[in-house]
Amino acid sequence: MPSEVCLSIQDMLTGQRLCQSSSHNDAVLAALNQQRNDGILCDITLIAEEQKFPAHKAVLAACSDYFRAMFSLCMVESCADEVNLHGITGIGLKQALDFAYTGQLCKNDIKKYRFVKFHGKYGELKITLTKNKVLLEPGVIQDVLAAGSHLQLLEMLSLCSHYLIQELNSFNYLDLYKLADLFNLNLLEKAVVDFLVKHLSELLNNHPDEVLALPYCLIQEVFKSDQLTSLSEEQIWQLAVRWLEHNCRYQYMDELLQYVRFGLMDEDTLHTVALSHPLVQTSETAIALINEALVYHQSIYAQPIWQTRRTKPRFQSDTLYIIGGKKREICRVKELRYFNPVDQENVHIAGIANWSELAPMPVGRSHHCVAVMGDFLFVAGGEVEQATGRTCAVRTACRYDPRNNSWAEIAPMKNCREHFVLGAVDEFLYAVGGRNELRQVLPTVERYCPKKNKWTFVLSFDRSLSCHAGCVVDGLLWISGGVTNTAQYQNRLMVYDPTQNKWLSRSPMLQRRVYHSMAAVQRKLYVLGGNDLDYNNDRILVRHIDSYSIDADQWTRCHFSMLTGQNESGVAVHNGRIYLVGGYSIWTNEPSACIQVLDVSKEGKEEVFYGPSLPFASNGIAACFLPAPYATCPNLQPLQVPHHKMGNV
Repeated sequence: MPSEVCLSIQDMLTGQRLCQSSSHNDAVLAALNQQRNDGILCDITLIAEEQKFPAHKAVLAACSDYFRAMFSLCMVESCADEVNLHGITGIGLKQALDFAYTGQLCKNDIKKYRFVKFHGKYGELKITLTKNKVLLEPGVIQDVLAAGSHLQLLEMLSLCSHYLIQELNSFNYLDLYKLADLFNLNLLEKAVVDFLVKHLSELLNNHPDEVLALPYCLIQEVFKSDQLTSLSEEQIWQLAVRWLEHNCRYQYMDELLQYVRFGLMDEDTLHTVALSHPLVQTSETAIALINEALVYHQSIYAQPIWQTRRTKPRFQSDTLYIIGGKKREICRVKELRYFNPVDQENVHIAGIANWSELAPMPVGRSHHCVAVMGDFLFVAGGEVEQATGRTCAVRTACRYDPRNNSWAEIAPMKNCREHFVLGAVDEFLYAVGGRNELRQVLPTVERYCPKKNKWTFVLSFDRSLSCHAGCVVDGLLWISGGVTNTAQYQNRLMVYDPTQNKWLSRSPMLQRRVYHSMAAVQRKLYVLGGNDLDYNNDRILVRHIDSYSIDADQWTRCHFSMLTGQNESGVAVHNGRIYLVGGYSIWTNEPSACIQVLDVSKEGKEEVFYGPSLPFASNGIAACFLPAPYATCPNLQPLQVPHHKMGNV
């Protein structure tokens, strides 16, 4: 009878399933801790400052490499009943053992906190911390740190670091930095640097002597920081001079001045404030740095290819820019606007976003091209509206400097161009095909050299082409689709190698596309949107997304599609996401304010969703991501996470 019952139960159980207790681990550790407190089954006694603490070797070895080596590598202590630990206090050892058995640092009933004194490579260090509400007590923190460091309890050191970071303020930051350096607390050290960078202007006003007393290793980290925006570069230079003159620390001058970004000062400042300073005259390095900045300012057109750390603004956030375009009212747009997506967590948004205006282009244009080189934005060609009301392609080009929010004209192209491709490869820009002012389709390709501020023709395309798409990968310029001068839609993929001045053919696209967009992510090309022709020779919108493997020379139809068709759009790429901006619908004959985002950052988890809406519907618009300096874009707006994702398509 029992066997029959067992058999029937087995018949009822149809699968395997993991059964796990959520409280077992904590219960076992709590029982071991109780045994330690009661002195039951303990096999080692640790001694510090003549205080004895029973414990279990297995528990100690499980959470400390120090004890694991002591008890398992045939050391004398492995067979001893008692081990005397030198270099740590009884309080520190007690806290370390409490942490090993409970994962907590226990609070004592100490109401009055004592001063902390100990000796290190900075001499005697004295720390005063205010009363707190966390588990650690300021009076024992140095004992805990010494024990954690000696016994290699890394998790405990991390908890201590977080505790000290919470206590960080303008009165103790220097002492805590010394403490972090003494015990190699990298997290705390970084927090002190970040605190000092953020509050440097305030500290200079309220506690200037303490700032001037900063050790070189700390002032160096502050000057290196891209987040140091509370002071202008001229003020940073002045602080460097004051710090060097304080206690005559001139031995650090050549190295410290490397972190002053002289290229961000104007020429007058460089002459009157820096170059004429007596301190500079004593240093060949300082003179060379300032002369480098002067040459940089005098070489206006070559600045994009002469960028260094000393010419790039501090606190730059990659920002989505939109430039130009064509509104419903026919007018061409001059506006340059920016929107900041901030981080990976805030990537989905629905509704209209807060776009901010920057200095407008010299002239409004649509169906132009943009490229980024050396953190400068280049705009070339496009269609402009003349005084007569007629529109035509132009060859003019200009450059935007985000550091001072200004535009400068550069040399015009050899040909007027609209509906073409512009790409930045190494130190040159390349303009491919397009239509000229007579609506003729061009085969020509020309190259812009910033050093010479000059365009020159290179090897032409093998046929006239416009309304194509392009992008740059690994120093090569890729061109897909387009339409010829005989109105033939193309599915070709071509690549230009500037080192050989040669065009090469690759596997054709899975279908023809014109007015489409192309972008590169992780050695794959993606073609999105655009038009094709149906069997009746009527234009149709293409919603399919196709990807091309550069390594395999193979096209694949993606399992996800666009949410709606878009053509004549701007395209930009950032952190594995492709932003398709604005465009024109052949269904409605209207421009669009839509931004679709294709996230291909994780293979197998691709998705398409709507991004922020444009401030106005526009086609022939251009887009790019560009580092936006804090000085010109101080109110960068984060994307807001919607209540739901758009989902895979």
